[in-house]
Amino acid sequence: MNQIYIAIDVETTGLEAGVDEIIEIAAVKFNADEVLETFSTLVQPVHSLPLNSSRLTGITADMLASAPRFAEVAPRFAAFLKNYPLVGHNVEFDLRMLRAQGMRLPQPAFDTFELATLLMPRTPAYRLSALAATLGIHHDEAHRALSDADVTRQIFLYLLRRIEALPLDDLNEIMRLTSQIEWGLRSLFEEAQRAKARRVFVDAIPIQADRYDDRDEKIVPLKPTGDERPIDLADIRRFFSPDGALGRAFAGYEQRDQQVRMSEAVADTFNQGGALIAEAGTGTGKGLAYLVPAALHAARRGERVVISTNTINLQDQLFFKDIPALQQVMSNGADEAPFTAALLKGRSNYLCLKRYKDLRRDQRLMSDDVRALLKVQLWLPTTESGDRAELPLHEGENASWNRMSAAWEQCTGPRCSEFQRCFFFKARKQAEAAHLVIVNHALLMADLAVENDVIPPYDYLIIDEAHNLEDVATDQLSFNVDREGLLAFLDDIFTEGQAQVVGGLLSELPNHFRESMATRTDIDRADAIADTLRPAVARARDAVYGCFNVLMTFIKREAELTAYDSRLRITDSLRRKPSWAEVERAWDALSVALHAVGEGLGRLETLLIDLKDAELLEYDALMLRVQALRRYATDVRVNIGHILTGGAEEKVTWLTHDRMRDTLTLSAAPLSVADVLRTNLFEAKTATILTSATLSVGGNFAFIRERIGLDHAEELTLDSPFDYTRQALLYIPQDIPEPNQNGYQRALEQAIIDLARATGGRMLVLFTATNALRQTYRAIQEPLEDAGIAVLGQGIDGSRRSLLERFKEFPGTVLLGTSSFWEGVDVVGDALSVLVIAKLPFSVPTDPIFAARSEQFDDPFNQYAVPQSILRFKQGFGRLIRSREDRGVVAVLDRRLLTKKYGQMFLESLPHTTVRSGPLQRLPDLAKRFLAVGNGAINGAPGATATASEMKRTQR
Repeated sequence: MNQIYIAIDVETTGLEAGVDEIIEIAAVKFNADEVLETFSTLVQPVHSLPLNSSRLTGITADMLASAPRFAEVAPRFAAFLKNYPLVGHNVEFDLRMLRAQGMRLPQPAFDTFELATLLMPRTPAYRLSALAATLGIHHDEAHRALSDADVTRQIFLYLLRRIEALPLDDLNEIMRLTSQIEWGLRSLFEEAQRAKARRVFVDAIPIQADRYDDRDEKIVPLKPTGDERPIDLADIRRFFSPDGALGRAFAGYEQRDQQVRMSEAVADTFNQGGALIAEAGTGTGKGLAYLVPAALHAARRGERVVISTNTINLQDQLFFKDIPALQQVMSNGADEAPFTAALLKGRSNYLCLKRYKDLRRDQRLMSDDVRALLKVQLWLPTTESGDRAELPLHEGENASWNRMSAAWEQCTGPRCSEFQRCFFFKARKQAEAAHLVIVNHALLMADLAVENDVIPPYDYLIIDEAHNLEDVATDQLSFNVDREGLLAFLDDIFTEGQAQVVGGLLSELPNHFRESMATRTDIDRADAIADTLRPAVARARDAVYGCFNVLMTFIKREAELTAYDSRLRITDSLRRKPSWAEVERAWDALSVALHAVGEGLGRLETLLIDLKDAELLEYDALMLRVQALRRYATDVRVNIGHILTGGAEEKVTWLTHDRMRDTLTLSAAPLSVADVLRTNLFEAKTATILTSATLSVGGNFAFIRERIGLDHAEELTLDSPFDYTRQALLYIPQDIPEPNQNGYQRALEQAIIDLARATGGRMLVLFTATNALRQTYRAIQEPLEDAGIAVLGQGIDGSRRSLLERFKEFPGTVLLGTSSFWEGVDVVGDALSVLVIAKLPFSVPTDPIFAARSEQFDDPFNQYAVPQSILRFKQGFGRLIRSREDRGVVAVLDRRLLTKKYGQMFLESLPHTTVRSGPLQRLPDLAKRFLAVGNGAINGAPGATATASEMKRTQR
């Protein structure tokens, strides 16, 4: 390669072009063999340097004080670049920032980020530093422009070698696919294709095995062993004892009594049957507590145990970390693991080879389709699972994935030509052979709802993170549709050009009859059905537009939606409004049209049943497609009818107006999931264990049991092994305004500023609303940066993952988060020493599901809103102390804990924690001393001190 390239990088004050400024530029001119020349300069910004930028880059205001302005740098930089092709990591960002400063760079630009997602599938992360670490490239000055540009150069050269190593068939296919779109990377692959084509008659042609080799491994399904001996609880105790298997495997092992008690209770439930609901405080080690008896039971009896989690983090931790470690401990040096495990996901997570090949042949591919196909093509030779989690798909590529995933509506099972190589059925077979099957709540509920039989039959179930079960069940049993979804359904039947049908089922139908044994009469019947369906679909398409236009007019005119909530619950009282009559008329027209479409599809289905033996091309796939479309036509008509006209008392119905896109979504959800879970889950299983760190309210499980329909269960409450009275201080200010009072927001902002200054940041602030977070972010950023404390905001400064990484890397930081930060955040050590809960996490009263379910209670606030909020509050509280060495302060800036009767319930639901209340101005100094020298430093300070239970008694 003699081509000269220039790797570029810019460092900036932020991410928004035209608003944020460039503070450093660098470029490295190179070819395949050497670095030819470099360019590097700091750039003085017009505005002050934000602390976040300074911390990230190491560039200080003093360093920039004597630097040239961009206008002085630009001519020299342009002269250096000339017209050489550019290379950058997320190069569009660099170009966008340069364009905002007036630089136009017309030459080709190659993005190493996009290249890496193509050529390095299954890489854990694609950040520049992460790729450098993966490839063993030294990166000593991350986020400095010259260092980043040079690392980009090295990564680019590595990726070029990967391109050159691709088989000619792959390169030819890449050229064929990308000929349909504009693609900036095409020339790199085209050069490699030409070079390889020139050598094709010179180089020896390797003999390649089938790219999709036979994946039908000899997997033997799990069979009962006939050994029905119960688990000996003494074996459980020995396993967890210091001189037992765990103690021998890990130096310094300390037995946790709570873990042993939970493991014994799980074992006893497996032995006796029934249900166990166990709340295990943070640090209990509940994963191992249920894995040990589950593995012993499954291996001894040959009976499958399904373990369901809510978060991907816990699912991955169980399957990739905890289970392999337990297998090693239990094997005691033997070569064969004492039990087997499988990870199982929903069908849409697995690639369908047949649909993938069909999509490659599609002549109407969009840019996102091509990019997704390229990623799959280059990933396929490396994957064993076919799991989309291994692929770095972005934005529109996810929709393309749905067109090639193993969705059940399109699956012909053993009759499929790719069945022996099918990733999904391989995963299903592995699950059938495994003792432990790890799933997620969404799959557990979806499998329950549609009787999809994705999860192999099982009688023993463990539900971890069980506090999420009601919400996930509600979501999986819900119905949602928008205008685009309905139009896509109609387009799948047929799409019409100006003079002819150009796509969809009806345009493809004649192809299925070619070279078949169908008679002329059969073909005429099919043509007649298609001729009837086309105008029916056209009328339905017009009716969709008409109905949604009327709904949009109604919601803009009649609904009092706020910036906080864009949802409008549809109730009988709303349907009685005179203006709703127009909505019902528009729906009547759409309902009639959808009925006609469904009838036409039904006639086509009947015809295809009659032609079962006529050897139609891809008959099974055609039949499945027609059946899926017919079912959808019926289901969507029935569900929208329930939403707009009523008649389904067991459902909650609402409209959501997306202001950004100006679109409407129609939704329906079950009023209760208790009956479904009771009948189809708990009563159907021999033994069920539900566990979480947050299941009880005031020491009682009644609320969660009622919500999920768990009528009969043994109960177990295990306190955390952490010493919260020593490790944590909870402070409640007495004089802060309540959240609905004037002055609260200003007091909140000042309290965060003062507390962060006193503790040097190290703070996570939890909000219940995005608007409040953004308002607080704007107010505290400048004063805290002046104090050397950076502020990061969810939805403002990057993804959740990147925010947590930066928070851990730079402890002097205040991180503001909303809903997804209330649970699952695990920051061990000093990086998180202060937790601020801005207000008690009550649901939005106008949330349709919350409002409808509230109506089922005599005292909705105390019987429903308060217990639900307590469970969330406990989740938030649990973010602070994550190890025996952690120490921290929790500040609840909501004095309703003191002034309202329900505050007692919040406090008595917490671990045995030291609680202080007093003036807000005392909080910063108290927190500083507590973190500095411990409890002894606060004993003489003024104010009320008590444990959570004692605080409860003082409020009576």
